[in-house]
Amino acid sequence: MVSIIIVSYNRLDLVQKCLTAAVKNAPPETEIILVDNASTEDISGLVKKGFPQVKLITNKENLGFSTANNQAMKIARGDYLLLVNTDAFVEPGSIEALRKFLGNHPDAGVVAPQLRNSDGTIQPSGGFHPHLYQVFLIATFLDNLPFLRRFLPSIHIRWPGYFTIVRQLGWVAGAFLMLPQKVFTRTGGFDEKIFMYGEELEWCYRIKLAGYKIYLDPEIHITHLGFASSRSRRFGIIKEYESWLAFYRKHKPSWQRPVLLALITLACFLRIIRYALTNNREMVRTYILALQNIFTLKKQHLFKVKAVANDL
Repeated sequence: MVSIIIVSYNRLDLVQKCLTAAVKNAPPETEIILVDNASTEDISGLVKKGFPQVKLITNKENLGFSTANNQAMKIARGDYLLLVNTDAFVEPGSIEALRKFLGNHPDAGVVAPQLRNSDGTIQPSGGFHPHLYQVFLIATFLDNLPFLRRFLPSIHIRWPGYFTIVRQLGWVAGAFLMLPQKVFTRTGGFDEKIFMYGEELEWCYRIKLAGYKIYLDPEIHITHLGFASSRSRRFGIIKEYESWLAFYRKHKPSWQRPVLLALITLACFLRIIRYALTNNREMVRTYILALQNIFTLKKQHLFKVKAVANDL
């Protein structure tokens, strides 16, 4: 049996669409669990009235993506766990196909489908872990040069063509992925210190350390809307750098941390110059805030956005 796990925070419209697709297109025996992170919109009312078959966990405060997913995975009864963002939608046959892939690949710790934008184009949705070489590539824009990006093992693979064949990756996006329950039991799920952004990258790293592989199967495709607002983009950029710092504090030798900090600083300065030359004030401000946040974290030895986040 498969357990579908969905974490919500407002966006009633997306939650309704996501649940409708899950109920309609999942096999009859599928368990669906929704964890609501203290939404101000009436997500609980929607679930209770419109989707009574869905198990509902209502948190009194926003515990974050990592903790909420772990809550559901701990009580899930399925042999397989399918994590689904509210802006991703179960397609007919997708659950059966992912479960079959895992059955045919006993070395697989995670499998993800090909993600597509609402217009049907391929959405890059994975990459490799932020080793210093990969951070250098992304800091200096080398991984985004059209004639190089097909071949470089970037943290974020940006070439859509990369996602057209079965691949082993370092990590895959948490928007839609399936794993055996035993992998969660063995690895403990998401790191709950990571509130949001970078949590799937870190967990995939531990899954690989446990001896499993991370797969992408492009024969299965799922629509994922993603986030388009400037605020979401700014928050995502800042939190991604923060997640790299947290990753290095947890998994890498201490001598690598100042090198990482220098590379992130270089990345921010180069982007400030780039966007200043094109008069993109919004992005200039984003990377100035990213620098402020990085050095605040360095000084405080914390990995939470504090005062800077309030200005997003």
